[in-house]
Amino acid sequence: MRLDELVAAYSAFARGGIAVAPTLVRRSNVPEPRQLVSARTAFWITDVLTDDQARAYAFGRGGSLEFPFTVAAKTGTSQAYHDNWAIGYTRDVTVGVWVGNFDRRPLVGSTGVTGAGPIFHAIMLAAASRANGTLPDPQASATAATPERTSRRVVCALSGLIATPACPRQLEEWIPDDSAANSCDWHRVTPRGVVVRWPAAYQEWAASQHLLNITVAMPQLASAPPRSSSPGVNGAAERRSMSNAGLRVLSPPDGAVYLIDPTLRREFQTIGLRAAADGVAPLEWRVDDTPVGTNLPDASLNWRLTPGHHVISARDPQGRSASASIVVN
Repeated sequence: MRLDELVAAYSAFARGGIAVAPTLVRRSNVPEPRQLVSARTAFWITDVLTDDQARAYAFGRGGSLEFPFTVAAKTGTSQAYHDNWAIGYTRDVTVGVWVGNFDRRPLVGSTGVTGAGPIFHAIMLAAASRANGTLPDPQASATAATPERTSRRVVCALSGLIATPACPRQLEEWIPDDSAANSCDWHRVTPRGVVVRWPAAYQEWAASQHLLNITVAMPQLASAPPRSSSPGVNGAAERRSMSNAGLRVLSPPDGAVYLIDPTLRREFQTIGLRAAADGVAPLEWRVDDTPVGTNLPDASLNWRLTPGHHVISARDPQGRSASASIVVN
């Protein structure tokens, strides 16, 4: 696709799903608009693309895709680093940036975040200011679409179903009103805590991750926390929960190999140190016998990737310890 075609496609989401063909010069006969996707689809896609926290796992926070107002943004990097892109929109402007060599020579050390991203950031700030006379309202939506036939509901971060009091990790999401809003039946309260009843489709995976027969503490949530796209979704909540097996390092897994991406900022290339413990006391973490911090058994401690062979160890107040060996290249 050409850059102008891609920008036109993204601008349809800003208009609530209505597409208008781009023109290279201003003219009186404006092309006829057409409904490309439904308003609800445009709303959902915008909700995903404006979620800065969802991007944090890969890109960190505070980068070129974050603004003092709401922007829906997406980057892309082609295979073999031939070129990269950054596309984004508000209700008033859509900006697209392409970075590459005209002879198709691969770029060196450049991705959508590091190449097109900073250019996109500068142009979006200027374009949004020009369109509004000032920077947009930080609370304004990036799309004209409204959440029609959609409601904000509290869901279980593990199953994605409507949360019950037994669900240890809960978050808010938009749920279609015409869908079957089934309550989560994955978590079951027992005398020793909450256990996960994995559906048959996930039994083999759960066993490979040592997640069967794990008990978690009963949640004490008066209400759901704000929306989060942290690694707690899709199972990590249970992977870092309490276990009757004493103390065990869950992340990083023993024998894991990590690669440092030369195109991303180093300060955001981290792994979360997590352990399963049969107590609630803080754990002390060490890397190659050097203290790097403490956390509770149901929390995660970020450690910045450093090249080399490392032994990651956790120790509880009773003197018990567990470790995992990893390689970072």
